[in-house]
Amino acid sequence: MSPLRLAFWGTPAIALPSLRAAAREHQVALAITQPDRPAGRGRKLKRQPVAAAADELGIEVLQPAVADEALERLAQVEPEAMVVLAYGQLLSPAVLAAAPLGAVNIHFSLLPRLRGAAPINWAILGGLERTGVSSMFMDQGLDTGEIIFQKACPIGAQETAGSLAQRLAEMGAQVLLATLEAMATGSAPRQSQDHRAATWAPMLGKGDGLLDWDRPAAELDRRVRGLDPWPGAHTTLMGKTLKLFAPTKILPDNQGQAPGAVLEAAAEAPGMLAVACGEGALALGSVQAAGKRRMEAAEFLRGAGPAPGQRLGA
Repeated sequence: MSPLRLAFWGTPAIALPSLRAAAREHQVALAITQPDRPAGRGRKLKRQPVAAAADELGIEVLQPAVADEALERLAQVEPEAMVVLAYGQLLSPAVLAAAPLGAVNIHFSLLPRLRGAAPINWAILGGLERTGVSSMFMDQGLDTGEIIFQKACPIGAQETAGSLAQRLAEMGAQVLLATLEAMATGSAPRQSQDHRAATWAPMLGKGDGLLDWDRPAAELDRRVRGLDPWPGAHTTLMGKTLKLFAPTKILPDNQGQAPGAVLEAAAEAPGMLAVACGEGALALGSVQAAGKRRMEAAEFLRGAGPAPGQRLGA
């Protein structure tokens, strides 16, 4: 198999294993990412993760405000194929046609399930037992293209969006290499998706993390883990935001307390912040108070943490 000449479209850190794998086995002639953004308290311009990695690998970086602005450079570079992974914009038909072998996307779900921007989060939010990685030939739809390869993996009982993303990122690199080899040899399969079976994984925002303690503990457990580390589940304590993170533990007994009430320490969840829910209770192992660092719940409770009976979210 001769190495392919590639253009790689991607922006966040989850794309890095695939970028590095593609650069190791093929010729990545161009990396196209979203523009660098201000970040941190000083609002200094921060290099996008794919751009920074491409710099280290000696790959030319292009950061157009609109994807079509890359068309002229693509015509000059003449990639044989394009790889798209969490780029952040839909690509026009003109861009998708810029490489003769086509544009392939690595998507972190078993399509047609969980099409959209946040499939990893929604796999946990939805209580799925497994998810995976799909490679597909891109078309004009949102994650609707013909599937090339899929690889499944189980979702652990204490999986967070962060830990699942790390596993899927590495798996995505493996699927990408198999996909590029099949494209290079003309043997890539094309399997149409069953669009009737499609489900959706829309983008999440900070407002999605607000917990409703009237809900069952099992549901809130999935929300805490599915939004860890971002956008983060949260409630309020004395009118200030309190972020809540894994590890978690579902407790069957809410000790007869109203939803949102802090419970006496539970023997089965030592050192954790236990909170009554509409059904059962949820113990949380890590928190972050407003203006403070993330810390273990045990440390928080020894300090300025809430006393049993105090209400969260009230």
